Amino acid sequence: MIDGELDRRQTLATAEKQATELNTAYLAAAGVEPGQEWKQPQAAFDAYPKGWTVEHSGRTWESLIEANVFEPGVSSWREVSPEGEAPEWVQPSGSTDAYNTGDRVTFDGAVFESIIDGNVWSPVDYPAGWETVE
Repeated sequence: MIDGELDRRQTLATAEKQATELNTAYLAAAGVEPGQEWKQPQAAFDAYPKGWTVEHSGRTWESLIEANVFEPGVSSWREVSPEGEAPEWVQPSGSTDAYNTGDRVTFDGAVFESIIDGNVWSPVDYPAGWETVE
């Protein structure tokens, strides 16, 4: 029983890393590289890993979660803006793409920085969660 418990704990400790490595290896073998045009994944095996970038609707997006099967701009992606520019605010679908402390967005022509984690509100809907950046 002790050996079984040790094996179980080892599996729990390494499974996420192994799944990400397998996912990345599958994408590489299929000729999918970061920065290419987004293609709807069939399942977790060909989904996009966290940090992966894709092009979609003329914009560059970065995956915010592991095994991302969602369409960029809908859920679990963040638009990548040119250096020094804040992307347009997009309504988060939930905790996977909520804004966190330090995230900057452009909203109604002004730049705002989130001062809370898990921020799913616009600067108008919850002003206490944002600071105006000059």
